Amino acid sequence: MNKQLNLLLDDSLRFYQGRQLKKALNTAQIALEFGKNGSIEDTGLCFAYLLLASIYNTNGKYQNEPSFFTKANYYLEAAKSCNQQNPSPEITAELLIVEARIHLNNNNHELSKKRFEEAKCLTKQQKQYTLLVKSYIGLGHLALALNDLNGSLEMATKTQGLLHEIKNGALEQVKAEMFQLFSQAYILKQDYSKSLEMSQELLQLSRKLGDAEKEVVALRNIAVVCGVKSNYKIGMQYFLEALDKCEAIGYRDMIVQIQINIGTLYAHLYNYEEAIRRYENVINKHFDVIDAKTQTVVYNNLGNIYLTSEQPETAIGHFEKANELSQKHQFDDLKAYSLAQLSRTKIALNRFEEAARDATIAQQMFDDQGLVNGKQINLLNLGRIAFEDKRLTDAHTMAIQAIELAQQIKDDTAEIKANKLLAMIYKCNGEFEKAFEHQERYTKIQEEFAKVQRSRHHLDMEIRHAIREKQKEIELLVKENEYQSNLIEKSEQITRQNEELLRVNDDLRQFAYIASHDLKEPLRMIGSFTQVIEKLAKPHVTGEDLDYFRYVNEGVNRMNNLLDGLLRYSTVNQVQEELTDVPLNEVFNLSMANLKIRIVETSAIIERGQLPVLKGTQQLYVQLFQNLMSNAIKFVKPGTMPYIRVAAEETAEAHIVSVTDNGIGISEANQAKIFEIFKRLHHQSEYEGTGIGLAICQKIAKRFGGNITVKSELGKGATFSLVLPK
Repeated sequence: MNKQLNLLLDDSLRFYQGRQLKKALNTAQIALEFGKNGSIEDTGLCFAYLLLASIYNTNGKYQNEPSFFTKANYYLEAAKSCNQQNPSPEITAELLIVEARIHLNNNNHELSKKRFEEAKCLTKQQKQYTLLVKSYIGLGHLALALNDLNGSLEMATKTQGLLHEIKNGALEQVKAEMFQLFSQAYILKQDYSKSLEMSQELLQLSRKLGDAEKEVVALRNIAVVCGVKSNYKIGMQYFLEALDKCEAIGYRDMIVQIQINIGTLYAHLYNYEEAIRRYENVINKHFDVIDAKTQTVVYNNLGNIYLTSEQPETAIGHFEKANELSQKHQFDDLKAYSLAQLSRTKIALNRFEEAARDATIAQQMFDDQGLVNGKQINLLNLGRIAFEDKRLTDAHTMAIQAIELAQQIKDDTAEIKANKLLAMIYKCNGEFEKAFEHQERYTKIQEEFAKVQRSRHHLDMEIRHAIREKQKEIELLVKENEYQSNLIEKSEQITRQNEELLRVNDDLRQFAYIASHDLKEPLRMIGSFTQVIEKLAKPHVTGEDLDYFRYVNEGVNRMNNLLDGLLRYSTVNQVQEELTDVPLNEVFNLSMANLKIRIVETSAIIERGQLPVLKGTQQLYVQLFQNLMSNAIKFVKPGTMPYIRVAAEETAEAHIVSVTDNGIGISEANQAKIFEIFKRLHHQSEYEGTGIGLAICQKIAKRFGGNITVKSELGKGATFSLVLPK
């Protein structure tokens, strides 16, 4: 029982690590049933409950479904109850860690921290270093959730300091956990070089361990770094691979993040159509798992794309949603940004009064909180509004500040627009030389910007081509897999049919054997007692009555012959001798010896040519020759002396051995029927026999991989040919 339980738990754990959650769940539940049938004190039962709690917890994280956390807690409580029967410090620590993870995924950060701290104290006291680092890793992920990046790095560093204490079996898994924590913390701190280093280590280890979730995290983080460093093509490859693997394991929250990343990357490539498709896919399919801040970012991104594409009527709705969310949840940085974008959109719609109000509020927030993201946009808004109000000095001041900030954060679009605004201001002031100077500046920057756009458009085309080629490969693989699947299905079907045929044939063989063998005994008794009764009754019956006894005895003999033939037919394929080289000259001589009495009685003349040595078994070849020669002796016209010739010839493909006679012949219509079992063309009174002999010959021929054919005309004899392919 324990062995079976442990095997099932190992399988479930392997499925769980690969994030095949349905398989993991089914296997763990089977393991649980085994555990329940064993001792309640068995630690395997506790681990089955813990594993089920972990599986449901991960499902809850992936699907953002509270009911999964409820089930996780149910199995956690069952594990606690099981552990109380025979408390184990190790299992107690595992219980605390699993409970802390459930609270973390369910956003109960306070309780999560409490349980992780309890586990840390217990494992440190017991010197259970593998579980201690699990506590550190858990606290690190909790710090990430609370945006405490330094706290997260501290926990990862503490884990690193304990690696030398970890047993070899768990070392690689602990390292993977540590690299994941480092990778995520560094990417949020925008330390992209360190994040890339840790992500590459994580990717290598996760693939080795078959840890699907960590592989996705590594791929996604590498892609983000590539995108930040403008290595868009490589970044897109990593993003798409991460998305495929993420969809395979059903990790919806990560799917959302990657889709947003891909949308942003497409926006940088100026492929706005694809960027919009990705963002809207997130809103339409995964809105229930997106947190409010991410929703705000997505609406801002969509608004920016529509506004850049000169669709301000569409853009304004998205910016309004972003502003509404940022106000509701007090996202001050996003609120300032969305107000700046709203102001920019309203300027494009010539709603300057509303634009001025939004820009003023936004600027106050930028100044009060020292925010930078979007400030250059808002300075341009204020400059443009001042220009429309003929406040050229204010407009000039705002435009200069916008240029300085745009240069700092490398926002070419804002710098172009600010220089264009300055050119308009100087032109209005009659300062044409300065106006021309700024016009040249924005033209030059615009030309450089256009080059970048063309380059990225070209890169986007390369990416799209690569994706199309990949899709073709996938389609071909899918078709090939379907074809292989059909072949396997057909093969399995044929195998099943063959097995069924073998079974049926075996049943028929057994039936034929039993019928032919076991029926002979009662038949023998009938014959024997009939003869006894005949002897006793002979003095008291007439000659006509004695004929009845003769009819019975003849019937018994015919039945006996039939059963003998059936027995021979049913046992042809049961001859298990290995096929060897058989000299047919010897076979001919043995057959002649067996038929000696018939040959003498009929004065038959039998000739033979030189016969070859063929693969087979001597016993079956003798049976075949004997049946063919016996038929040739039997089926002759009355008063005719049988003449038979046995000969052989060889072609490029086959050996052919023929038996030719001068008998009564066979009509063309009947030639196909004579090899059927029990098929007789003549009445018993004309020619004796059972109708089994030629069926046995054909069966022997097929046993050796060949067949028997016949050439004949009615009244002109027949030639039976054994054809054996080389």
